[in-house]
Amino acid sequence: MVDNIPSKAPAVFQPEDHCISRNSIDPDALKIMYRLIHHGYKAYMVGGGVRDLLLNKEPKDYDITTDATPRKVKELFRNSRIIGRRFKLVHIFFGDGKIVQVATFRDVSDPIDTQDDSDGDSPAPHRLITDNKYGTEETDAQRRDLTINGLFYDLGTLSIIDYVGGMDDLREGIIRMIGDPDVRFKEDPVRMIRCVRHAARSGFVIETNTYAAIARNRELLATCSSMRIFEEVKKDLLSGSALAIFRLLAQSSLLDLLLPELTIHDWLLLSARSRCAAVLKHADQLIQSGETIPAAAMLAVIALFTSEAAPIDESNPIARFAEPEEIHAHVAACFARLAVPKKERERVEDILYWWHEARTHGREARLGSLPRLDVYKELIAFATLLNNQGTEEETLNLLRHPPSNKRAPGPERAEGRAPRRRRSPGRRSRAHAGPSSATSEQ
Repeated sequence: MVDNIPSKAPAVFQPEDHCISRNSIDPDALKIMYRLIHHGYKAYMVGGGVRDLLLNKEPKDYDITTDATPRKVKELFRNSRIIGRRFKLVHIFFGDGKIVQVATFRDVSDPIDTQDDSDGDSPAPHRLITDNKYGTEETDAQRRDLTINGLFYDLGTLSIIDYVGGMDDLREGIIRMIGDPDVRFKEDPVRMIRCVRHAARSGFVIETNTYAAIARNRELLATCSSMRIFEEVKKDLLSGSALAIFRLLAQSSLLDLLLPELTIHDWLLLSARSRCAAVLKHADQLIQSGETIPAAAMLAVIALFTSEAAPIDESNPIARFAEPEEIHAHVAACFARLAVPKKERERVEDILYWWHEARTHGREARLGSLPRLDVYKELIAFATLLNNQGTEEETLNLLRHPPSNKRAPGPERAEGRAPRRRRSPGRRSRAHAGPSSATSEQ
């Protein structure tokens, strides 16, 4: 729970003191705020949207906070839905899958108790029981995680309202928790990951007290839902700053609780001379340029280069698997701290299986069916990442233009060829069945 701080006047930054203009805000977010204000409610843009605009970045989403209750918001917007159990939010839907989230001002007086995490996977000491209390602008700001995420943009006056010192931290490049960081991390240990993420993505420095609290509370991550941790790591993988985030997670001793595969051999895989690091950097560059990289392709990169044994030959890491069953066993042992869904693991295994076929054995006759497989786009993305320095051009071209396979034998007669449909899991060995997604999702 955030410490109850005596009410004080916020710092207000007039339009000439900041770089945000209405022209830089999403029109649908503006429409929501204007409608709320027109009906007599307060409405502010808040959180990451304000932070990113102040950093001259394009926000990925726009969050709005208001004194209207969720039911009142839903009455004003027919294209909306109330979601959430712990704290009610309203999602307002627009074309092309866009969602703008609207939340009612939160309160700071929520209790802390020993209740299960919302996913119910494991005990979560000191977790919030409920968050369904409403407050004011100030209490809402104090309930947020980082000072740089606690800024409000007031559409009525075009000013920035700052209750938490976020503008100063933003200008000085500092990541700081609002309130007592030990208490805030006990409320939600995932905040430690977010501190590191924001520092790495922005090139900011984590404030001393916040960084020390991360070291003291790091073990609390084990109390979080493993699926929730996976979603946070996947967000980092696809953020466009994966390499920087993983390096800072390693420095802050969090990575061995999330992806210990990347911390073996004294962080060798994250070092400047590592090909794994070069591939992650290439992925970051592609994502920053607007490319979409599937999560399975990124996970396959990590699985390819990791090994508990001696460091592998990074020039051809797939060569260490003599048979497909070895890939199956390796992927099953990867991501020990993450609840990677079974379907996602199977796709990782499929990617490595077909890369093994194309790269190691060169069995071109087996590649003819690739364009019809559900995993094909992910395989091409994976191959493109590995070809970051033109080292895999021949294999990439083979996958992009596989030989025709007009007279391919049936699935039971073609060793290594994927059957068209799997009758039940586990009936056919990986050596003969081929990849999983190719068998179940035609």
